[in-house]
Amino acid sequence: MPFNGSRGDVTPGLALGVELADRGHEVVFGAPPNLLDFARTTTAECDPIRVVSFGPDTQRLLESELIRVRIKSRNPRTRLAALAELANYGWDRMTAELEQMAEGCDAVVTGSLGQEMAFNMAESAGSAFVALHYCPLRRNDVVPVVPGITLPGRLNRSMWALAESMRWKSMKTRENAQRVSLGMAPTGDSLPVRSERYGGVEIQAYESALFPGLAEQWGPLRPFVGFLGLSSGRFEADPTLEEWLQAGSAPVYFGFGSMPVPDPAALLRMIENVVEKLGVRALVCAGWSNLVGADSVATRTNSSIKIVDSVDHGTVFPQCLAAVHHGGAGTTAATARAGLPTLVCWFSADQPYWGTALRRIGAGASTKFSTLTESVLQQAITDITTDRARQAARRLADVVAPTTTAVAAAADIAEAAARDR
Repeated sequence: MPFNGSRGDVTPGLALGVELADRGHEVVFGAPPNLLDFARTTTAECDPIRVVSFGPDTQRLLESELIRVRIKSRNPRTRLAALAELANYGWDRMTAELEQMAEGCDAVVTGSLGQEMAFNMAESAGSAFVALHYCPLRRNDVVPVVPGITLPGRLNRSMWALAESMRWKSMKTRENAQRVSLGMAPTGDSLPVRSERYGGVEIQAYESALFPGLAEQWGPLRPFVGFLGLSSGRFEADPTLEEWLQAGSAPVYFGFGSMPVPDPAALLRMIENVVEKLGVRALVCAGWSNLVGADSVATRTNSSIKIVDSVDHGTVFPQCLAAVHHGGAGTTAATARAGLPTLVCWFSADQPYWGTALRRIGAGASTKFSTLTESVLQQAITDITTDRARQAARRLADVVAPTTTAVAAAADIAEAAARDR
């Protein structure tokens, strides 16, 4: 199970790996070096799981000049070159590590990132191929490639086809080099075409209710199971945080996960000013940003603001008033499951999809993080804490599959794929 990316990319794979191990399967799980401790702690009680290092340090990558500057360039040529470099980043290292991990396996189960190399390995070994998708990634009529832009279904599908073609062109040389090294012939077909022909399964690890009409378009090779996550019982409670939560009104949660915040001190000042004006408390989760180190004396002495390194979403979110976060699939899943109205302050990738989806059903709002101002934040929190927004969030929570149900469904699919292969 090779999983690359941030904690939000790795956690669904860990949840599935733990379930498969509990069912008696031997699991080799690959995690980025910066998430090895997290993966090993999570699987400490699962004897059949062996956790190994896979790929580059993803926190260092997210903080690199490639991600911070070049991939956000206004120059299309610079941005496309940066995207191609990102697609191939650490490729040689990962393919070598994957070859060792996959020896003798019945199935290769991977995440959205790096699925091309995982498919080639599965095909070479004759193993089942199972990928977890955390948002829509394949051509369809109902979800626009650019979130928030309404287009005719035929045009949506054409744009997805173009996106798949561009992805294939950026990966073609590396993929075919890998295939040759594995003793296979080069190919001219993109991954979606090859996976479908091979019988690979792309599990949609998110709620179909957020993208109406999508489940009806995709057949059994792209089954929806709901959001995957770890059970709350695996996390140690923080008595200090629990005491703070019980000492006052339900707070607004702020957290930006693995996204490096450009100016942590300015963000904290903004949060402090807004919650003071609104008369609410704030729980701030530092994530991978240096928010703890950026807090001021005023913030540290303000009992209405609590800053922590991390939280257990499953136990903390039900005690909150609303959430403001980056729109990662994992955090979105946790707020949706808790019935928490949400402001998505997105950076890139799939994040704007979740903001658009929550705004469409009335359970949240969405804005680009770089355009976030004090007035925008204040108005958005006001909007998502209305009775209408809270009711919409509760309706969403009612249709979100419980974690255990979603994970069990994904494990059933993975087992069936390995058995049928």
